[in-house]
Amino acid sequence: MVGQYAGRTNEGVVVTGLGMATSLGFGMEVNWERMLDGESEIAENPPEDFLPPISLPVRLGAPVNREQLAEKIRRAVRRSIWNTSSEVCHLWILTALEALAGAGVRPSGAEGGPAGESEVDPTRVGIFVGTSAGSVRFIEQEYANMYTAEKAVHRDVSRMGVTKYMASSLAAQLSLVTGFRGEAFTVNSACSSGAQAILAALDALRLGRLDCAVAGGAEMPMGGTVLKGFSNLGALSKRGDLGPGASRPFDRDRDGFVLGEGAACLFLETESHAQGRGVAALARLAGGASAAEAHGLLSQKEDGSEIARCIELALADAGMTRGAVRHVQAHGTGTPNNDRCEALALSRLFPHRPTVSASKALLGHTIGAGAAIDAALAVRTLVTGRPLPVRHVERPDPECDLNLAGEGGTLDGGAVLVNSCAFGGHNAALLFTRAQAHSADQGAGKA
Repeated sequence: MVGQYAGRTNEGVVVTGLGMATSLGFGMEVNWERMLDGESEIAENPPEDFLPPISLPVRLGAPVNREQLAEKIRRAVRRSIWNTSSEVCHLWILTALEALAGAGVRPSGAEGGPAGESEVDPTRVGIFVGTSAGSVRFIEQEYANMYTAEKAVHRDVSRMGVTKYMASSLAAQLSLVTGFRGEAFTVNSACSSGAQAILAALDALRLGRLDCAVAGGAEMPMGGTVLKGFSNLGALSKRGDLGPGASRPFDRDRDGFVLGEGAACLFLETESHAQGRGVAALARLAGGASAAEAHGLLSQKEDGSEIARCIELALADAGMTRGAVRHVQAHGTGTPNNDRCEALALSRLFPHRPTVSASKALLGHTIGAGAAIDAALAVRTLVTGRPLPVRHVERPDPECDLNLAGEGGTLDGGAVLVNSCAFGGHNAALLFTRAQAHSADQGAGKA
């Protein structure tokens, strides 16, 4: 190889490790099992959970357990890392380390050091992470340190405050933890950030710039400014009396989304690299695409045509027909307009009615982490053959005529689509297939 790149390869890309942390707990398996059982931690949060404690019109949400997060990050990495990074960075690091462990990659943890007993070249491993609000809660805390409502006494911000609130720190700190020295950057495209990060990794692997990539998203937006901002937009559910049932994608009585927190990570490799390491692939990342709507800052085009266009681009990238898609991890926020637009797009593209799941019914809307979480769930669906049932749909909306996954459903072959939409019209779509079945699944069904 001459220079940084080995040259264009266009070879397949596979998933060999997964990591996840949400309000349901830390770890891919605990999240998967609790979601299969329909469990949710969505609830009203007390005023003292916000900095500073303030009166909020909506306090419904699904935050990560911060005490457990602090305990776990202190056991996982050295003080120089956790003491100079924010909570959302801690969450990202933990999920990334879980994905690496699942892939059989054991980084040394030394700053700038080798990747340890991992059988990977640290200069050929990239880091791609998506986030939207980033460390809003930390910034609120810093503001509270500077000024108190009672005395307006000026206080100093922490010396490392800049490194904690910079979104780029998510990628930078993980590179220090792992010693990986390939491409490393943070992507921000609102609610599709996690998908865009995975797409960036896919391109780098296909083009031969990297052998492996850590890709996903992380978000901890449960701060007063974010809650109040979304509430003022009319985007949040006001049904605190329903508890977990307030988040009801595709239900006729949905009235907005519920804010959630979480992170997910995929360890991606070229097929030849995974085979060389003797590692079994969990699934294949067959393709994907992103596209801007150029329609509105806060809403999708009413007929869903731009969402459909992005999905069609992803199908073309993967070399698939529409009939190959047997299951969809939908964006499914629970907002009246977004769900309707997405349902129109899916109905138009897929008259064969693949099953549809919506994780936000249980986790809430984790913003920039949402698509990465759905990507990890898509892989688990392929591995287990069990689509996640959609919860809290008591009165299906006739304008969202979808084949919502129910209890006891199965998936036998085909592709899983992850659909993601975002403020600003940042749409993205990912397609996953079983690790050994991509060729057969490509042409399944007719367009």
